[in-house]
Amino acid sequence: KKEAKPEEDRKPPAEDTTIWKVPVDKDDPIRGPKDALVTVVMWSDFQCPFCKRVEETVDKVVETYKDDVRVVWKDNALPFHNRAKPAAAVGRAAYEKGGDKLFWDAHKALFESHPKLEDADLEAVSKKLGLSWEAVKTAIATNKYEAKITQSMDQASELNARGTPHFFVNGQRLSGAQPFEKFQELIDKRLAEAKQLVAAGTPKAG
Repeated sequence: KKEAKPEEDRKPPAEDTTIWKVPVDKDDPIRGPKDALVTVVMWSDFQCPFCKRVEETVDKVVETYKDDVRVVWKDNALPFHNRAKPAAAVGRAAYEKGGDKLFWDAHKALFESHPKLEDADLEAVSKKLGLSWEAVKTAIATNKYEAKITQSMDQASELNARGTPHFFVNGQRLSGAQPFEKFQELIDKRLAEAKQLVAAGTPKAG
């Protein structure tokens, strides 16, 4: 049986210039201003080495485009990563307790711990975040966050977002652990379009 592979391992497809309608749900963790002109939606997996690799790039995007870009996280816990869902549960527990801020703290701590994501490692991350490990452990055992994680994964399937990491920049696809320049090129293009719309009278999202 052939294992599915992260996007990075495959031959890159031709650029998809389609503008997809990408849902942002009210309980999706968001980093950056809510009224940003560009939304980068990322499907990612805490156990994926390519997702860890792209983190530095995502940080650079946020720093470079402070007022103009927001990043939205969605879980795509790939089935052949057996620690992806337990790690995602830690992220969801952090979000439940402390909203966006605590989620992104958890996100950073989980990728810093990667590839060590066994229970002892997740316990250390939980304690560092001030989460009750007993509560997190129970959430993992009972699949407390299964519905939300499945919802995000189903959305990825609908958008043909195979493999991780996978991004949409104002609806335009960017797949794999791409360098900053690739993000910059696409963000600048979509930002210019969004600024034209705002100048023409379209209100900013809020």
